[in-house]
Parts: sequence; C-alpha cells; structure tokens
Amino acid sequence: MTTLIDSLTNLVTPVVGQIAGKLGESEAAVASGVTSSLGSVLGGLLYETRDATAFDQIFDSISSPPPSADPGGDLQSAVAALGATGVGFSNTSMRFLDTLFGAHTNLVVDLVGRTAGFKNPISASSLLSFAIPTVLNFIGKKVHDEGLDAPRLSILLASERDSILAAAPPGFMDVLESAPPVSHVEREVARTAVPADRPYVGDTRTEGSGRWLWPAVGVSAALLALIAISVSRPHRAEQRVSTNVSAIDTVRSRPGAVLDTAGGEVNLGARGLGAYSRRALPNGVSLYVPANGMESRVIAFIEGTQPTGTIASFDLDRLTFAQGSTQFLPGSREQLHNIASIMRAYPDVSVKIEGYSDNIGSPVNNLRMSQQRANAVKHALEVSGIARSRMKTEAGGVRNRRVAVEIVHK
Repeated sequence: MTTLIDSLTNLVTPVVGQIAGKLGESEAAVASGVTSSLGSVLGGLLYETRDATAFDQIFDSISSPPPSADPGGDLQSAVAALGATGVGFSNTSMRFLDTLFGAHTNLVVDLVGRTAGFKNPISASSLLSFAIPTVLNFIGKKVHDEGLDAPRLSILLASERDSILAAAPPGFMDVLESAPPVSHVEREVARTAVPADRPYVGDTRTEGSGRWLWPAVGVSAALLALIAISVSRPHRAEQRVSTNVSAIDTVRSRPGAVLDTAGGEVNLGARGLGAYSRRALPNGVSLYVPANGMESRVIAFIEGTQPTGTIASFDLDRLTFAQGSTQFLPGSREQLHNIASIMRAYPDVSVKIEGYSDNIGSPVNNLRMSQQRANAVKHALEVSGIARSRMKTEAGGVRNRRVAVEIVHK
C-alpha cells in the first residue's frame, strides 16, 4: 500500500535538485530534509487529531479551497518561491506552523535542520515553508477526490502513524508533548516571587533530639537492603537457571554507551550509538534509528539464527525517567514508539520488561519504583496497540533509572 509519505515523497523527488540549488545545500541533505519536513507537517496534523474542535478548524482550511488541477505547476511555484538563497517562512506558512506547533515551532525547525545536516540555519525553515502548501494541496485533493470528512481524515492519519513518525525527525513527538518553552523573564519571576510570599521558619531541631536518629536510620537501611536483595537477586538467578537457556548480556557489550559501576550504570549518551539511518521492517514500516542503538540490535536478534530458547536482554538506551518518578524524560517516547513498531512487525515476539531505579532512597522503595517503571513502559506499549499477553514486567532493582527489554520468544 502506498502511504501518504510515499506519495508526497514521489511527488517532490523530481525537484530535489532544484531545491538544493535554491538553498545552496547538497542534494543528499535536501532529500533528507524533504522527508523530515513532510513528516513534520503530517505529524503536526496527526497530533492535532487529539482535539476534535481544533482539527475541525484545520480541516476547514484544507478542504475549503477547490483542489488544484495542476499539482506539478503548484510544485514548481513552491520551488520558485524559495528564492535564490531561501526566504524562510511566508506569512501563510508561518500562521499554519503556529497552528500546528505553537510555541514548539522553533524546536521543530531545529530538529529538521539537524536531521538533514544543513549548513545554513534558514534552510530548514525554507524547506518547511515549501512543505506546507505541498502537503495541504495534496491532502486537499485527496479530501475532495475521496469525499473525506474531518473524522475520516483523522482516521486516515492515525492509520499511517508509523510511517508518518518514521519520516519525521527523531524526537519529533517528544517535542510536541513537552511543556512549552518558558522565557527567561518568566523563569526569573517564578524563582524570585516565592520566597517573598513565605515567612522564614528556622530549624527547630535540638542537638540532642537528632543524636539517636542517624544510627537508627543506618541500621534500618541495612536491614532494608538485605530484604531487597533477598527479594530480587535470588529470584532472578533462580529464574535464569530454571529456564535452562543461554542469556546474552547486551548491556556491557554496547560500545561507549554504558559503564557498569558500583553505584549503578552511568549513561554516556548517544555518542556510541552510531549514525541514524532507516531500517525497514517486514510489514513495510521503516524506522529511523542509530546503527548501534537498541532497536537495531533487537531487530538483528529477532532476525538472527540463535538457538531456540535463547534469551537476550536489551537496555533501552534512549529512554530515561525523572528522578524518583515514572515520568518519561524528553526524548524517551521516540524509542517507545519504535519498540511498539518492532513488536507489530514481528507478532510472534514476546518480551519481559525489567524496570530499574537509581540508588537514592531506601532499597524497598527503589524496588517498588523499579516495578512501577516497568509497568509504565508496558502501559505505553499497550496504548500503542501491543497486546498485554505479549508482555511481562519485573522489578530489576537499582541500576540507572531506565528499562531493559528481554526477548523471551521470537
């Protein structure tokens, strides 16, 4: 089946060379930027389907003009409007981008530019300005030709979520779902206004009242640590033995991404994950993932020829949580989306999701937080359409506020 992204890319590909000449960028960078721009505009439309009232207004602006009788001519006009060195956003494009992205517009522009590797910062805004009328004209014609109303267009966009987000730049949905940027002035007001409203309350503890407290805390912590160890570690070891299969430790072998320490793992970021590229899945969906990243290694394992029953555990290398919380930090949801896409493409795969906490606080609370984080990832995958029966969760204990996925059947 030809997707919206495929159709739009095929439409624009013949003019990539002209766009590159207008912007002064390489054809390879422009080709990548075209895909990211088209994916961003469609992704913005997809995001707006969450609010029926807002999407109805957008639908009216798309469906009101009569469909163009000359798509090729419209495309050439859009290319010509870029100007000799790129012109950034037109007023119409700027208004529509504000409708889609609001306060996140500049962040989306930056994502497109960085994904394409543009030399000139204005190239990304120019390409988005080009993509907007291209997408709207294409969608408008489809609405008229197929008799789509707002709910049907919403369903169409939702059905192509995977291909749309695969085309959009990495981290796109995380940007839209994050809190709007706060200006420096607003942050200063928020920071300085609070103390003035609160009276100072001194430390009312006496020296004697605290002398017995710290030894008691130390003894309690030691006891709780022993309890947590007895609950988690023997269970994990027994489970490994009872399965009678070999296990592949993919955490320590990942180049440059994780360092195992006594205090938990220290994440060294994405610098060891390699360059991003598209990875095709058996169901026709393609993901934009780093070469050495978790998704690439999971796909390689699923498609590999390991003995039946082999278990492999993979650390989600771009998913993290806020300290002491099950809240995903910005940038995490992209990898959750990718894992859901992989599980849809390989319907026989089942997994065990292992959550981990940091080493701050009591061992018992950390173990509880580990389980809650595993549950949070399972819930996110369920929302993406993965059957609950294909997933189990387990508290992994203290490591580094992240999650590992164990492939237990493929």
